[in-house]
Amino acid sequence: MAETITLEVPATLSALSTVRMVLGGIGDRLEFSYEEVDELRLATDELLQAALETERPERLTVSVEVGDGALRLTAGVFRTDDLRVQVGVTPGGCIDLCLLLRSLMDDVSVESAPDGYNVVLVKRGAGSGA
Repeated sequence: MAETITLEVPATLSALSTVRMVLGGIGDRLEFSYEEVDELRLATDELLQAALETERPERLTVSVEVGDGALRLTAGVFRTDDLRVQVGVTPGGCIDLCLLLRSLMDDVSVESAPDGYNVVLVKRGAGSGA
């Protein structure tokens, strides 16, 4: 059965350390390697920093669903086309943030949400059999 943890933090760079700490604990519980936890933290950090720059939200919301040796992180709701373009694969390919996220995570997607969209990052541990 999947378990979901939701964090809502102030939209500041200093609040990202709380998100990193929680992700580290969840990764440890899933028996992710040090490298897998580091990749998860880096991808999440870069995504949320880009959101701070483009969205200028008051708060950041991150939900983490854990199940079957995988972690599914959903961040949002976002509204700007700028962040969506940075995360998505464009006709010209995948550059900057998109490339970084896709090199660190097993899956990256943008999902529609009421009033905007969410960015979803999935990381499977090496021992998950996936």
